[in-house]
Amino acid sequence: MLSVALNTSAQKMGDAAERSSKLTEWMRINLTLTDDQLPAVRDINLKYAKKMDELTMNSLPKSEKMKQITDNDKAKDNELKNVLSASQFQTYLSKKQEIKKKFKENLKQRRQAG
Repeated sequence: MLSVALNTSAQKMGDAAERSSKLTEWMRINLTLTDDQLPAVRDINLKYAKKMDELTMNSLPKSEKMKQITDNDKAKDNELKNVLSASQFQTYLSKKQEIKKKFKENLKQRRQAG
């Protein structure tokens, strides 16, 4: 769901490099990334931002795109889990759930308004 939210707003937030840079900076601050973690997290974020752009431009059926978004989200989490400490990863997952919840609430409000 987080990836769906990111995909929906991806076009509003710029290209893959810009989005991944913003996300990396957010993670640097909120997860207190070390100097050793920062390059790996930056690379992971850019890799998956590029994959999201590829999916956005792809003409696959919506169901297949959703499957790939979910698969990419899981793969990204697995890669991050190998870079982040257990505490950092739990914080990351917690923040991710908060974002998911806000996205669902905003989507519900838009549907009711519209």
